[in-house]
Amino acid sequence: MVEKGKIEFVTSDAAWNAGFAWAKEQALAYSHEGDLVGEWYEAALSGRQAFCMRDVAHHAKGAEALGLGRHTKNMLLKFAQGIAESRQFCSFWEIDKDYRPCPVDYASDQDFWYNLPANFDVMDACYRMYCMTGDRDYLFQSDFVRFYRMTVEEYAGWWDRDGDGLLERRYPDARLGIPSYCEDSRFARAQALIDMLAIEIRGYRSAEAIFSCREEPGRSAYCGEMAGRLEEMLRTQWWDEGEQRFYQVKDEDGTLRHSDEIGHSLSLSYYQVLHDQDRLKTHLDGLHEAGLKGVNVESLSHYPVLFYRNGEPGRGAYWLKELISPRLFRREYPEVSYGAIEAFVYEMAGVCPDGPGAAIEIAPRLPEEIEWFKIRNIPFLEGEFDVSWREGILFVKNRTGRPITVNGKKVEEQEV
Repeated sequence: MVEKGKIEFVTSDAAWNAGFAWAKEQALAYSHEGDLVGEWYEAALSGRQAFCMRDVAHHAKGAEALGLGRHTKNMLLKFAQGIAESRQFCSFWEIDKDYRPCPVDYASDQDFWYNLPANFDVMDACYRMYCMTGDRDYLFQSDFVRFYRMTVEEYAGWWDRDGDGLLERRYPDARLGIPSYCEDSRFARAQALIDMLAIEIRGYRSAEAIFSCREEPGRSAYCGEMAGRLEEMLRTQWWDEGEQRFYQVKDEDGTLRHSDEIGHSLSLSYYQVLHDQDRLKTHLDGLHEAGLKGVNVESLSHYPVLFYRNGEPGRGAYWLKELISPRLFRREYPEVSYGAIEAFVYEMAGVCPDGPGAAIEIAPRLPEEIEWFKIRNIPFLEGEFDVSWREGILFVKNRTGRPITVNGKKVEEQEV
C-alpha cells in the first residue's frame, strides 16, 4: 500500500528545493484520516474543514504525487453518491469532515449552493485518476457509473434550457445553478460564462473515453457528439474576430460580451479545449499579461500547469516560482500547495504515468538554473518509483512490484 508523504524532490537549486519542501509540508497538513467522512484533505476555504467539488478536481494530481490517492478516491466517490433527482440532479457542492453537506452552503434540497460546471469537472477528474492509476473502480464502481450516466443525461438535460448543449442558469440571482466557477455578483443574472463551456467540453470528452473503456459505444458516441457541438460553438460563436479574443459572458438576453475577470477564461487553456494554435497563443499571452497585473490566488494556482500543458515551460516555471514565493499573499490557500506539487512532478520533471498501460513517459522541462533533479517515492500502481536526471541522462528505479515501461523500455527492478 502506498504511504502518504513519502515523495522527495531535490534539485541542484536550493531555492527550488525550499519551494517544494514548503508545498509538500503545507499540502500534507491539510490531509486527514479518522473522521466520519473517511480519508480526505481540505479543498475549500481554509478553516471550513471541508472539501468542494471544484477544488478536489484541481487538487487530485498533486494529491496523487503525495500518496493521497485513497483520499481523492473517497472524496470523488462521496460526490458521485450525492447526485439526486431531489437536488435537480446536482450533488453536494461541499462536504465536511463529519460527512454532511457543509452547513454554510446547504439549507435543504431546495436551497443550496451549486456551480454547474462541477459535475463535468468531477467526471473529468475521475477519468484523469483512472489514467494515472489504472484503478478500474473509476470505470466500473456502480456509484461512479450512475454519476456519469446521470450527468450526461438527466443533469445536462435539466440545466440545458434551450437545447443547444450549453448548461444555463435557471434561477436569476440564486446560489443554486451558478453557470460558472466565477461567483462575482456582477454575473448573477448571466446565462453562462466561458468556463461553463470549457469544462463541459472537457467533461464530455472524458465521458466519451470512460464509456468507450466500458464498452458502451452508444453513450461514448453521444458524448463525443456533444463535445464536438460545444467545440464548434466555442470556435464560431464565442470568438470575437475584431478584438481577437474570446467572449467570456453570455448575458441574460443571450448577448455575448467581454469581461475583465480572468478566473473563468483561464479554463480554456487549463482544460485544453483550444485547438487553433494562433488563438491559443493569443489567449496565453493575455493570461500572462493579466497575471503580471495581479490575479487572485485561486486563479494563480492554475497558472504553472496551464502554461506547461500548452507548451510554454518558461512561463510555467516563472509562475511556479511565483506560486511558491513566501511573499505570495494567501500562499496558505490549499490550492496553492497542491497546484505546486502537480507542477513540480508532472510538468517540470515531466513525469506522465499511464496506469492502465503500466507505463511512464518522462520528458523533463527544467528552468536553466536546474542542472539535475532526483525524485524518490513517486506513487504508481501498488508501489513507487524513483527518477533522477542529469545532463540528459535518465535513471529510473522501479519499486512497484511489477514490470513497467519507461519511455518505451521495460524496467523490472534495475535502473535504466
